[in-house]
Amino acid sequence: MKAGFLVKKSISTDLTSANIANVLKVLAESPAKLEELSKSASAAKLRQPLGKGERSFAEDLAHLINGEARSSEMIYQALLVNEPYVADIHPDRDWGKLLRFDLLDVPDLIAYFKTRRKVLLRILSALTEAQWARAVREEGKKRKESVYWRARTIAMHELDHLGDLEKKLR
Repeated sequence: MKAGFLVKKSISTDLTSANIANVLKVLAESPAKLEELSKSASAAKLRQPLGKGERSFAEDLAHLINGEARSSEMIYQALLVNEPYVADIHPDRDWGKLLRFDLLDVPDLIAYFKTRRKVLLRILSALTEAQWARAVREEGKKRKESVYWRARTIAMHELDHLGDLEKKLR
């Protein structure tokens, strides 16, 4: 993986066209980076914990899928309904426990991640600034979160994990 492939380690919370472009760039690059990292180790190593008490690559990828799935669902609801109220479903403890993506083979997880990302990017790339500002209300939270906030959350989460995975697999 090329050094410095990631935009900034932090993307501003301000809804601007430059920040939207940064979010879209990170979201567009993540699938290829994950695929590249997955090819840097054997299938057996990808199933082994990356450190004491840590997830394996496969488990980390399932974790990213779980988080992306919940945030994407919120984005889609915000675009379809005015300020929808979404249930507080934890990406790993609830969603992941039900769907068990961690049991899939890494190539299948990568393919699934790439397909989900194509769909998300197709939708996000066509949004107006007003659509980026649409919001959801999540159970247990006082603040509303915009489409931009949720997309930024996905991007920042992936930046953190990609950096960590790169260090541990190299």
